[in-house]
Amino acid sequence: MSNFQIIENSPEWWSIYERVNTISPIPKEVWAQSKIEYCLRELSYGDFLVKQGKIPTKYAFVFSGVLREYYLTPDGDEYIKSFNFPGEFTGSYFDLLSKQPSTCNIRAITDCKLAVADFEDLSSLFETHIAWERLGRKVAENLFLKKARREYELLALDAEARYNILKETYPNIEDLVPQYHIASYLGITPVSLSRIRSKSGKLKKESND
Repeated sequence: MSNFQIIENSPEWWSIYERVNTISPIPKEVWAQSKIEYCLRELSYGDFLVKQGKIPTKYAFVFSGVLREYYLTPDGDEYIKSFNFPGEFTGSYFDLLSKQPSTCNIRAITDCKLAVADFEDLSSLFETHIAWERLGRKVAENLFLKKARREYELLALDAEARYNILKETYPNIEDLVPQYHIASYLGITPVSLSRIRSKSGKLKKESND
């Protein structure tokens, strides 16, 4: 794991701004005045960004690589909550807000390059300008919608439907994420996932014939 300061007005710095701007518009001059300090952090496969049971203080923007957010039970079972891909933000937002020990782990599935910053620095901006306040509200709304969709899929849809939604959302996910992680996310066994993939492949082949 290594860290390097991201220089203001560098391509990486503006790349973060462009992504933030798609969530909620922030004038460039307001962004430039924020003075949030980002560090470029490189994670190797298996490295943790957040550890369950530790109080988190950082959030991150993913430049490259894939991470998984997961719960670990006392028996050692893993339940994957979500994946984090390039162009997305990650962090245990619920625990960052509550300032309590993290309920989940965030760990690199591949080698990753992230921009990491203190959440306190970001949250302190929410009261300084209407644009930052709107961003904070939009982030909370997006997380609520993501949580609601996830609950609906797990409770109301079968595994095949959940798989199809995942593939529609992330068409290349099977090139990036091991099958056993995908199975864990879908709430099924790797064997069940293999059957679903086989059926999906046959249907696709028949439709192309």
